[in-house]
Amino acid sequence: MKRVVLLGSPVAHSLSPVIQNAAFQVSGLDWCYEAIETEAEELEPALDRMRAEAWPGANVTLPLKETVVPLLDVLDPSAVEVSAVNTIVNDGGRLVGHNTDSLGFVRDLRAHWQVPADGVAVILGAGGAARAVASGLARQGLEIVLIARSPERARVLAEDLRRTHAAKVGVLPWIGASFAQIPEHCVLVVNATPLGMAPADQDTPWPPEVPLPPGAVVYDLVYTPKETRFQQYARQSGLQSMPGGGMLLEQGALSYERWTGRRAPRRQMRAALHRALERLHA
Repeated sequence: MKRVVLLGSPVAHSLSPVIQNAAFQVSGLDWCYEAIETEAEELEPALDRMRAEAWPGANVTLPLKETVVPLLDVLDPSAVEVSAVNTIVNDGGRLVGHNTDSLGFVRDLRAHWQVPADGVAVILGAGGAARAVASGLARQGLEIVLIARSPERARVLAEDLRRTHAAKVGVLPWIGASFAQIPEHCVLVVNATPLGMAPADQDTPWPPEVPLPPGAVVYDLVYTPKETRFQQYARQSGLQSMPGGGMLLEQGALSYERWTGRRAPRRQMRAALHRALERLHA
């Protein structure tokens, strides 16, 4: 049996094993997918093991999407653009880093919302997930405003976006006053932090005392619990909100295609994800 893994910390909550194992099963592949709790200092040994044992590939999640970049042999253009990797393909011992997060996010966003030709997108966070989201939105022609807990990471991301996409990018500090300074023509707010993820589901990236931009759409990359506090606030404010389950599915389907060279069985993957979410929220 061939082994594909998810590397990161924490990973116990992840539903990637559910959707990938469903895909392998329906495709008749004798493959298995499992999540391995991996700290930064354990990442290089895990990659060595991937080469030695000929694992077809892996996914990489928080907080390792940027850490893994210099440990790989080659970067696909998708990873070069984002400077973060969420998918590794083992090409005969040569580890190739891809990023399927960016395209996965945009595909899910466009399935639920007609992305306008201009406007401001506010992204909360500046890590690997934020990089993927920002790159995807910059490709759509939107102006980007970053609000992140790490000013240095936000500054570097802004510089990268200006260089690779000629994007107009602003950076605000992670303080309450910043959230009240969002430009009036804000059309989208994306939470690209883990704030609000179960079991810490009482956390929220947005200060409840600050109104959300009127008319903006809210997208929360967190998909457990079923409705985060951030999404609740959006709903109570009369705004459309979307959870991150759709992005999880799309980026996972793209990863599957990179590993196997086959078309992903999205319908069965979506059904498996839906069943898993229903069990979690029962």
